[in-house]
Amino acid sequence: MARHMTFHIGEFARMTGVNKRTLHYYDSEGIFSPDSVEANGYRAYSSRQFYPFYMIRMFRDMGLELAEIKEYMEGRTPERFARLLAEQEAWLNQEIAKLRRMKQIVANQRQVLEQARQVQLDIVTEQELPEQRLMISDDLRQLYLQEDWEGVEQKFATHMRDAMEAGLLIGYTFGAMVAREDFMRPGFEQVVSHFYVATDRKWRRLPKAQRCLRPAGRYVVTCFAGDYMDTTASYERLRQYMQAHDLEAAGPSFEESLREDMSTANPAEFITRIAVPVQGKI
Repeated sequence: MARHMTFHIGEFARMTGVNKRTLHYYDSEGIFSPDSVEANGYRAYSSRQFYPFYMIRMFRDMGLELAEIKEYMEGRTPERFARLLAEQEAWLNQEIAKLRRMKQIVANQRQVLEQARQVQLDIVTEQELPEQRLMISDDLRQLYLQEDWEGVEQKFATHMRDAMEAGLLIGYTFGAMVAREDFMRPGFEQVVSHFYVATDRKWRRLPKAQRCLRPAGRYVVTCFAGDYMDTTASYERLRQYMQAHDLEAAGPSFEESLREDMSTANPAEFITRIAVPVQGKI
């Protein structure tokens, strides 16, 4: 006759990586009980119980409540097991998608921090920037001109809520666009036309009014440290550079935080980049 392997509770606990209290608790709650109780009172688990116990622990790690597991174990059938597996597979797919997104956020944020570490402050350079997909806010220009700061705050709050709900925040900090007619006029550099969130994700469910492409091409770029609203000196540098090199602005500017509150508690260490698309004067 084939030997039926059994294990006392301590042995089963060691082999499955749990403590005896867990097995006692599962038994008392009717979730997972010993295969038999010997005459001397020892609880005995059989070899065929290893895999069911492994699956129970896996379902627990997936977030199933003990009450849900108990309800299943009390009425388990092949059909119910198939349904449970299908439900958990769908849940796992959602979790994998979330983990991939979090990994992307971490990678993008590390890239932004590395950019901040390498920039040279208070100079102007010419760079070829790639196309970048942006989610933009409603037009803010008139609110800024009217100094309606409450209205601006409401628009910003709505914009960030929409960006979060659309899942477009992927490790890039928010930015601001300033119209050409404003940043080319001394004293109007802080008149923001749109807030934006840069994203690598697709726009399928985003209203067209919130879609904007920062075009690929030639840009004059400068970076500065400190208050990200204090852009006056930076725009003056950009205007002087464009004049000296026979360049003209070809669109709105794009202001972007490279280092901000999440990476430093010292506002003097904030770093902002301003990029202006340019073309040769005709």
